Amino acid sequence: NDPFAGDSSLGSGTGIISSQTEERDEMSLYNFKLVGIISGTYESYISLVNASGDVMTLQLHEELSEGVRLVDMKFNEAIFQKEDDTYITINFNNQIKETDEY
Repeated sequence: NDPFAGDSSLGSGTGIISSQTEERDEMSLYNFKLVGIISGTYESYISLVNASGDVMTLQLHEELSEGVRLVDMKFNEAIFQKEDDTYITINFNNQIKETDEY
């Protein structure tokens, strides 16, 4: 352990609170960080960034990957709905939580 590395020496530094495991494919929400939320009267967007620095912008009701759709956003988090009607939330601290309802 490097005492100067802080939390980065302990792994990726993500706070994942999960009751299930999701496939770790390239387009999995677990491979992204939430970096921006833009909410307007007629349209709303979020921006996610992956480890390579590539930014992905999603509009409300767009799919991140097959069966994972952006359904709502709040001031500090984005809410996705999965095919099985469960939800995944991600916030700016990169905490990802899977729940049955939001």
